[in-house]
Amino acid sequence: MNIGEVVKKLQVKHPSVTISRIRFLEKEGLVNIKRSQGGTRKFSNNDIERISKIISLQETEFYSLKAIKNNPSLFKNSKSKSITIDSYSLRDLLKQAGLNKEQYNSLISYGFEEEKDDYNNKDLLRLKSWSYFYSIGLEPKNFSVLKSINERSGDFVEFINSLLPDDTNADKEIIIKNYSNLIRSYLLKNNF
Repeated sequence: MNIGEVVKKLQVKHPSVTISRIRFLEKEGLVNIKRSQGGTRKFSNNDIERISKIISLQETEFYSLKAIKNNPSLFKNSKSKSITIDSYSLRDLLKQAGLNKEQYNSLISYGFEEEKDDYNNKDLLRLKSWSYFYSIGLEPKNFSVLKSINERSGDFVEFINSLLPDDTNADKEIIIKNYSNLIRSYLLKNNF
């Protein structure tokens, strides 16, 4: 597999991966990629797994590259620390999601996002999805149907919530989760 294919594969799980980042990991001696006679990098599945592990160690367990390089046991340890972060600055959020400020501003201008002082994991998950669509060439202007669905769904969720005895946020979360599962199920059933 060549470097461009590897980036696309890794960006599904790690949107912040770029060609230059992989080249940097190689330059720092964290990965050793075989090359063809012409000098083209030829990635194996083991190389891809190692790069994914390095990025996970950096982004979810907050190890520095120096710590990763000096502790090979980190690659053998299948147990990961479970650190939950639920508060991000905009800069950290965009880095984790793999978006740039211009893309984020475009999402704001189309009404899909709004700037806040503090962001959480739901924001990160949503922006990772936007990063995926940007990576395949789609932009917010291509998602007008999403706005329409969102407006109609909001009213529908409020209607369902009005049928419940208590108007609590937990009930809305359950409604939204189940409603989302229905939409996902029908999309998969009818289109794929």
